[in-house]
Amino acid sequence: MNEFEFEILVELDRDAWATRRVANSQGVRGNGFRPIRPNDASYGDQGRSSSKLRRAEPIRRKQLCQSNKGMVTGLVKIVERHLLNVVVNPMDDRFPLSEKAKLSNAIVEISQMKTKACFALPPQSRRGRPRGGVGRPRGGGRKAGTFPGDTEERGLFGAVRNGRTLEATFDEWVSSYETYPDAAIHSLLQFFIYSCGCKGTLERNLYNADFPKIVRQLTEGFDEESGDYPIVMTGQHYKKFRQNFSDGIHLLVNKCKASIIHDGQMMDKLVQLLIALTDSQARAFRHTATFAALKLSSALVDVAVELNEQQEKIKKLIEAEKSKMKQQKSTGEKMDELMRMKGDIEEKSEEIKQILSYIFKSVFVHRYRDVVPDIRSVCISELGVWILVYPHYFLEDSYLKYIGWSLHDKVPDVRHKCISALVPLYTRPDTAGKLELFTHKFKERLVSMVMDKDNDVAIQSCHLMTNIYRVFPTLLTVKDCIPIYEQVYANHGGLARAAAEFLNCKVFQQGDDSIENQYKLIKDLVTFFQEGEVHDHAAYLVDALIESNRMMKEWQIMVDLLLLDDQLEESSEGHLIEIMVCAARQATSGEFPVGRLVVKRGAPAVVKELRLLKEEKKRLSAVFIPVIAQLLHKFMADREKVANLMTIPSFFALDAYTSANGEKHLKELLEAIRTVMERHADDEIMSTATEVLALLGTNTLTAQISEPFSIALIDTVMLQLRTAATSFAGDATQGDEEDEAQLLSAFRKIAALLTNMDVRRPELWDIVLPVVTAITDGKHAATEILELSMNVLSLCLEYDLHRTIEEGGKADAIKKLKKRRDQFIVVGETVMQTMASGVETTFKCIVDVLVTFSSFDDHSDSIRQLTYSVSKDLASKLRRFVDDNVFGSHEDTSSLDQTSEIEMMHRKRSLLAQYCKLALHGVIPYLEAAHMLRHYVKFYSDFGDILKLLILKTRDTDRMANARMLSAALKLAYEDVKAETGGYVDPDGDVFSDLRDMAKRFAQSIGHDYEKSRDPLAVIHRDGIMFALEEGDPTIAPSSRRGAKRSSTAPPNLSYLEVIYEFSHKLIRQDKQAVYNYLEKKVSTMDVPPTAENQWQSYILYKNSLTVLSN
Repeated sequence: MNEFEFEILVELDRDAWATRRVANSQGVRGNGFRPIRPNDASYGDQGRSSSKLRRAEPIRRKQLCQSNKGMVTGLVKIVERHLLNVVVNPMDDRFPLSEKAKLSNAIVEISQMKTKACFALPPQSRRGRPRGGVGRPRGGGRKAGTFPGDTEERGLFGAVRNGRTLEATFDEWVSSYETYPDAAIHSLLQFFIYSCGCKGTLERNLYNADFPKIVRQLTEGFDEESGDYPIVMTGQHYKKFRQNFSDGIHLLVNKCKASIIHDGQMMDKLVQLLIALTDSQARAFRHTATFAALKLSSALVDVAVELNEQQEKIKKLIEAEKSKMKQQKSTGEKMDELMRMKGDIEEKSEEIKQILSYIFKSVFVHRYRDVVPDIRSVCISELGVWILVYPHYFLEDSYLKYIGWSLHDKVPDVRHKCISALVPLYTRPDTAGKLELFTHKFKERLVSMVMDKDNDVAIQSCHLMTNIYRVFPTLLTVKDCIPIYEQVYANHGGLARAAAEFLNCKVFQQGDDSIENQYKLIKDLVTFFQEGEVHDHAAYLVDALIESNRMMKEWQIMVDLLLLDDQLEESSEGHLIEIMVCAARQATSGEFPVGRLVVKRGAPAVVKELRLLKEEKKRLSAVFIPVIAQLLHKFMADREKVANLMTIPSFFALDAYTSANGEKHLKELLEAIRTVMERHADDEIMSTATEVLALLGTNTLTAQISEPFSIALIDTVMLQLRTAATSFAGDATQGDEEDEAQLLSAFRKIAALLTNMDVRRPELWDIVLPVVTAITDGKHAATEILELSMNVLSLCLEYDLHRTIEEGGKADAIKKLKKRRDQFIVVGETVMQTMASGVETTFKCIVDVLVTFSSFDDHSDSIRQLTYSVSKDLASKLRRFVDDNVFGSHEDTSSLDQTSEIEMMHRKRSLLAQYCKLALHGVIPYLEAAHMLRHYVKFYSDFGDILKLLILKTRDTDRMANARMLSAALKLAYEDVKAETGGYVDPDGDVFSDLRDMAKRFAQSIGHDYEKSRDPLAVIHRDGIMFALEEGDPTIAPSSRRGAKRSSTAPPNLSYLEVIYEFSHKLIRQDKQAVYNYLEKKVSTMDVPPTAENQWQSYILYKNSLTVLSN
């Protein structure tokens, strides 16, 4: 017995004993592997039913298979080892060379058989359908003989999809490759096939495999209808697949970088398969394979960089060893070893470069122009990684040109990847210097991308231009910089801040902290703002710079520049004040400019932000409190400068007045406010000044000084108003302009005071009311005074109501308040009648008073007596006023400039919004608002948003009332069409088409909740049918829409059925039947029944819309 026979017997004996032990524990009889069958004699002795054993049989077979695995593996190893000894032993002459070649092939087959034997299960019964299977999977099912290591659930694909045992799975694969490389390569390639979303299997023998042919076969059996495959799927099991897939490829290369990737087997097969897949017409194959090939290249780039580092270390060791050899301190053995290592590393490095070059030419060059945007994005993104990680090899114009060409891609994500790949290259000294030629060639395109329609691309482009300027300061001309400067005023906050970063780098370069340098920076800021010619947007400029440039909060520097003479020009002073005020507002309140989109990522740090705002407010107060009065006095004559400076005290921390000289500074500020109110009669300045006074009254310490001042100021204004009003109301003539100017100034002051505080002057009503009466009686024609007077009266009513409620509703106060309320409403009606236009403030005041006194349900009975119900006559007057001034005014706007047109449209929209407020608060019935909705389509571009909001709000409040309002609006619009067309409506006309369009929009506004919409829809159809079938004047008989003479028997409003036809699709089946029955019932009561004549086609059309489902 030789050694080979002895090992076989030992292995058989050992495994046979182990198998008998397992088999006996599972109910196996005898010395073999035959399980107990149901017809065995001892089968019934065990007391088990045959069904239980049949269910347990697959489990026992599986356990027996596991016990046999060790024996089979051991036998195959013995045979394989002895065959290998025969093949590789040159002293063994028992076989000729030709036979040894056959034995070598046999070793490979044994390796495959061993793997199959280790994993394959014994054959099981084919009876019945296997559990869990519903059909053949997409792209071909699993072939017979495929071992579970290649299936989706187990092996590489399952590990990548789950992401939990990724490293252990690839360690296991590397171990299997070292033992059975062919089977491991097959498993790896099958993993990439599965990753494409294809369940087809590869053949076992991949020697000299024709991968393009294999991919064509897989493509023919691949079902691409769904369009989903693992790297683009977002479900629960695949949401992390893309990242895990990338990590798996990097992990594979990292574990194989020592030897496997250099053996010429695994990488050769893998690269060939991926290249073949990238040429497939199937998107899933092409996309996944391109992603995998480029990630594989990225992993190989890391290996190449590591090999370069090893080369540098070896070079240093060789130099050191040479010096030792010169000194005869070392033998040549170590040098030989180092030279051998150097040769190996250089050879490996060259192999990696060849693979990278091959993948680039075979995959990247073809796929960077792919029709799939994500494939193009992956190409550019990975190329950027290669250039950044391995610039020694990839930082060449032959590679950079692909990024430059892709800058013109139509998809924003691709352009974003291009810019993102370039940004870090300009930040590294070792790469930035090599980009000069590329920058010159593509500079024009790079500059234009700061105006890209995609905000993310534009932001990255601004960062890129900043980096380019730092590397090549002389490259960008003034013309190149202007587009970047303009982005500081962009609506997008991130884009504005990115442009501000470039501005800080080129224009506002921070030098030393000297006063002269700070002065220069502020002057440069003002100059930039002036030259930008966007003077109305200082807040946008401030918002862009305030976080990145500390000069925006250098309050002391700004104040010194304003107070010192000959530092700034007069126009520059105004611009600096505007910038300073905007910066103070944002620094102390944290509010962003209106219209600027700001996206904050992460949870807001509210406490920290409030603390910082509070600290900044204290710092600002310490600078401005001593000098604000000086600034106001210096620029007292300039209206714009005073208007801006007056807002600064509203940003103060009032507790700062408790410091030394705080009382003195407060008195100086109050005196400056008095002077401002005396010198300026501007509404904006008056309102800001009184707002500051009201703010000072909220603090206990400052109120002790400010309240006496406010009382004295109110007394002065009241005296001026009383004198001017008495003279104005008592003079029967028109009066001179000086008296009217004094009265107008007094009204502006008292209105500004009332807007921010209660003046507590009961006599004010009796002073102002005669002025209004004098104007309405025709004694004077002073519209501006009238508007201010009505505003003052409405504010007096609100303060009186507030005091009455606080005092508990005394009878005398309520009686007096009711009298004043009625007087105000009567005067308001008179004003709207006598002055049809130019009294928008009066209308607004009437609306506010009506809303205020419309309901007091939450108050006592005495207060409820103040409730005012609008009469039909007043509602009609309000409606006519809005109709005339909003929809009925046909002013010639050709002579108006753009600003005047905007102001006029703003007034109209304000009037309409005020009227809609009456309906929403229940002051007037919804049916009154239907008169506004009749213009829904005609004026949609101007007032569509307001009218649409009215519909939605009324629907949420009362759906039935909303339905009646919509129905009334449609009927009113139909009557308008009749009036416009001379009494008969042509359903084929353009005007009627607009009416149907309005009905469609109303139907959409009802919503998709069919349960809540059933009753409203029924109301619309019932009212529509009743209106359409009303009898009319039969003498009107113009030609019908279909060329025939209109019969006198058809109702005149019959075509209205085509309007409510637009609501039929909203009805559910049973409601359609009910409406159909109601229609037939109404028609049956008519004297003349409907016929098939042309004039009844509207009826037939509407009837068919109700019978489509009901039949």
